[in-house]
Amino acid sequence: MPRQARCPSPFLQGVPSPAVPMEDGRGYARLSLSLVRHEPELPFADLPRLERSADAVPYLHQLLEAEPFEVLGALFLTIRHQPIGHMIAFRGTIASCKVGPRPLLVTALLAHAAKLILFHNHPSGDPRPSPEDFAFSRRMSAAADLLGLVVADFLVLGEAPRFASIRNGRSILLSAPPRLSTSRRRKPKYRHPDEPDLTWAGTGFIPVWLREEIESGASLGEFLVEGAQVTEAAARQERRICRRTTEKCGLAD
Repeated sequence: MPRQARCPSPFLQGVPSPAVPMEDGRGYARLSLSLVRHEPELPFADLPRLERSADAVPYLHQLLEAEPFEVLGALFLTIRHQPIGHMIAFRGTIASCKVGPRPLLVTALLAHAAKLILFHNHPSGDPRPSPEDFAFSRRMSAAADLLGLVVADFLVLGEAPRFASIRNGRSILLSAPPRLSTSRRRKPKYRHPDEPDLTWAGTGFIPVWLREEIESGASLGEFLVEGAQVTEAAARQERRICRRTTEKCGLAD
C-alpha cells in the first residue's frame, strides 16, 4: 500500500481537545483542525502568476527530479493564478500510484484556493498518460466542480523537459520551453481591460483567463491591443473553445 506523504504547504494539523460532558454525564471527544502555513519548497517568488500551466513545469521537474517513485500532487492557485503552495498527496511504486480526490480537495478548500494544477510523474521518463491518468483527471474535475473549484490542468511529467497536458479528456505531449528573460519576452497582443497584468502574446496556448472569457461569450477581438490583429492560429483556438462550450451546454440541457 502506498503511503500518504506529508503535505509541505499547507497542511492540516489535528489537535485533540478535552472531552465535552453531556447532560447524562457521558462525554464525547472533539478534534480541532487548524491550517498551518509553511514557506513553500518551490521558488514561487519567481512565479508571480501562472498565465499558462506549462510555466510551472520547470519547477515541478526540479521538485521531482530525485523522486524514484510515482507521486501525485497539486499546485494551489488563487483566482488570479497566483501560486499559494503545493501538496504531494500520494506516493506509490515505480509503476503505479493509488489515488483519490479527497486529500487534495480538502487542502484546496482550507487554503482558499480557486484553482488546481494537478501533477504526476512517470519515473520511466515517458510522459504519455495512462488510462488511469485519464480516469483520475475526469474524476477529479467532476469532484472539484461540485465544490466550486477548477482543475486548470493535469501535468504528467516525464524526463525533463518532456511533459503531457491532460485537458478535456485529451492529452498533448510537449517539451517545456526555456524561460525567457523579461527583455526577450514577446510584446502582448491581447490584454484584459480590467486586469492590465493579464496579457497574451498570441503564440502558444490561449491562457486560462482568456479561455474563460471566451467560454463566457467574449471574443478575442475584445482584448486586442491597439494595432494588433487576430491571427489564424488564435482564431482556430477560439473556434475550438466555442465549439466545446456549445457541446457542453447541449449536454447540460
